[in-house]
Amino acid sequence: MKKLITFVLLLAVFTQCKKREEPEPLPEIASIVGKWRVTAYSRTEGDSLVTTPASGGQATIYQFRFDGAFLDEHGYMPCCLPQKFTLNGQPFEQKPLAPVKLDPICSSVYCITCPEMKITTPIADVIMIETCKGNFMTLAREK
Repeated sequence: MKKLITFVLLLAVFTQCKKREEPEPLPEIASIVGKWRVTAYSRTEGDSLVTTPASGGQATIYQFRFDGAFLDEHGYMPCCLPQKFTLNGQPFEQKPLAPVKLDPICSSVYCITCPEMKITTPIADVIMIETCKGNFMTLAREK
């Protein structure tokens, strides 16, 4: 009888366990939520845009979380991140609904922040981020 009661109690406990699901992304950023790999860095020099491909083994991965938080591959918010974001010309706000930690290396970094981070989606599964006037990162969606 004790075994039966124990079995029923364990069964009840395990059926109450639910898989933790990510909340629905904010509608204004749903198209960019996910992981992104840096494929190239670009900068404006005079009238030209100079592009340097990212090294294959050293390519950085970033993530836009469901709440708009922009994180690096270790789950930290990058140093010197601007407060204002635009996606295809439309402003959006990071609204962290889960804890966000600043990268520990930021304590030794002197920031000259950009006023805003402009994100554009020129083609499907590719985004361009203008980090400062004339400096760009091209990122491809991680599948």
